[in-house]
Amino acid sequence: MRTEIFLALRHLRPRRSAVSLITVTSLLGVILGVTVLMVVLAVMTGFTERMKQKLVETQAHFQIDDRAYVIRDPGKIVEIVKKAGGRACPVMQGPVLAQFRGRLDPGVMIFGVNIEDLKKQFDSVSMLKEGNLSFDGRGLIISRDIAQRWRLGVGDKVMIHSAKKLTGLVTFVKGGGVKLNEKASAYLPAEFTITGIYEVGKYDFDSMVVFCDIDAAAELFGFDWGYASAVLGWSPDPFDQEKLLGKLRNELHSYRIVSWEEKNQQLLGVLAVEKRMMFFLLIFIVLVAAFSIANTLITSIYQKTREIGMLKALGMTDGGVTLVFVLQGFFIGLAGSIGGVISGSLVIAFRNDILQLASRITGSELFPKRFYYFSDLPAMIVPEDVVFIVVSSVLLCTLGALLPALRAARMDPADALRY
Repeated sequence: MRTEIFLALRHLRPRRSAVSLITVTSLLGVILGVTVLMVVLAVMTGFTERMKQKLVETQAHFQIDDRAYVIRDPGKIVEIVKKAGGRACPVMQGPVLAQFRGRLDPGVMIFGVNIEDLKKQFDSVSMLKEGNLSFDGRGLIISRDIAQRWRLGVGDKVMIHSAKKLTGLVTFVKGGGVKLNEKASAYLPAEFTITGIYEVGKYDFDSMVVFCDIDAAAELFGFDWGYASAVLGWSPDPFDQEKLLGKLRNELHSYRIVSWEEKNQQLLGVLAVEKRMMFFLLIFIVLVAAFSIANTLITSIYQKTREIGMLKALGMTDGGVTLVFVLQGFFIGLAGSIGGVISGSLVIAFRNDILQLASRITGSELFPKRFYYFSDLPAMIVPEDVVFIVVSSVLLCTLGALLPALRAARMDPADALRY
């Protein structure tokens, strides 16, 4: 075995130089393939984990609602959730139309909640950027993104129109068209004062959600104080809450209970499929490197025909000759995988710096947060993924060397020496 290893390493470099150009080319192919695989899988894993984290931070672990839209006695449900081992709070939420300085913004979701419940759910120190977390009756807490879009700050006034009241002003006419609803009465929009500006770091949440007092939201939507559109709940472990949800579904069978995984099932499923597809597509880069190794060894075998004949004449078996060339593919795959892991780790570590440099060179934002939800490029190295990439790469490179090795083993010693 020592002889085969020595010969395999010796064949990877020519006599007059430390490294063969052909060997380096094959090695770089493997390094590139492993680097790309590692970076893409780390980014996909980081994106998925960051998305789950932000979903848990910006959404309740589960939501309880009534098919009649409003819950008349949310306090009873809150107590049931507490007894089951969770935490809950009533909310009044819905789409609204914001009016400010003669402009309108229809892309707003108002979130009515008790201020104490809001402070329990969010880290007020990291979340609050300006003002304070208080409603003071008609207070409104908006995100930094909305504040920049509206060009407003703490202390400014905003008029909020209820979509329910607006649509109640008109009725549809048979045959097409609309007319004023004679039974509806005119109303004034609710005036709110901006008391705080927050930021949680998830673009779709920051771009549309504003907070106000739950009773102010109920009045805005035309309901009595104390009503709620849903009860949001939090469990001790959002990733293992089936037991808690089972208890609640038995006690609250007349209500609908939806977990955050069920609510975002399609999104999480798409991310998982994308990660598998990216690995399947990018493994072809390593496969191309394996073919390159095969071509390199075929050339090497023709160049070393006499040496192969001499080895077989001296008593080396067909298996030994095969092992010499298979080990060459193995060593190239192993060294390329190690180099790829090192270079991939460096790219992942400096990914945001590389992204900013590329953005400056191209003059465009390569990772716009309005599409990807995050302000930076997330990444997470999973040891199991790295091991799988390395094993796959070494295996492909070793198999790529197998066919040329079998060709060398079948050589006749006499013919090889006359070559």
